Amino acid sequence: MAQILYVHGSGHTHEAFAEQAAAFPGSDAVSLPGHPHGTPLGDVPEMASWLAKYARFRAAVPAIACGNSLGAAIALEWALTNPSDVAGLILIGGGARLRVGKPIFDMIDQRWPDCVDELVDLSVAPGCADHLRQLVRGWHLMVGQGATRADYAACDTFDEIERVSTVEIPTLIIVGSVDRMTPPKYAAFLHERIARSTLKIIEGAGHLPHFEQPDAVNAVIRAWLAELS
Repeated sequence: MAQILYVHGSGHTHEAFAEQAAAFPGSDAVSLPGHPHGTPLGDVPEMASWLAKYARFRAAVPAIACGNSLGAAIALEWALTNPSDVAGLILIGGGARLRVGKPIFDMIDQRWPDCVDELVDLSVAPGCADHLRQLVRGWHLMVGQGATRADYAACDTFDEIERVSTVEIPTLIIVGSVDRMTPPKYAAFLHERIARSTLKIIEGAGHLPHFEQPDAVNAVIRAWLAELS
């Protein structure tokens, strides 16, 4: 079975996929440059190129690329650009296009770090446990204002609406039923356009189902991997 590489979302770190990395031996959760070490990258194609180089350096290709939100965009871009490097896709809280509203940029620009709690509220389900909220808050504060804003700007310019239907590799699409950042209609669009895709909705989860409900998401991934093998 190909190695799974996990890529986090905006303002997060590899810790967002800690439960998956532990559940699937040999898998690897990465932190993008600037999260918090190094210089943030400029856009999704640049991030996908970085991930491709990382995977080749680690001799991990072909890999199963698993990403959340921005990470899902990076995984999708990698598959579109270097299809022979990607054996499968797991897109969590993703979309073919990820427009970001002006209010999010305004809060990051004008009210950092006071706005972090609002970013957390947008990311998790209303009933998410406080200790999980605090972990997400900590990632944002660790990553900082500049890299977090750069991440959202990369999302805002990402648009693969026209090319997404060319994806031919097996794809697992996961979305939380109460995701407010990329609602289930985004996942449904991906499922309609990607021929070899499976769609799973995690009831009661928000934008970070892999973090909020890791047991449920891990079970879905495990069943999908079994079908692949």
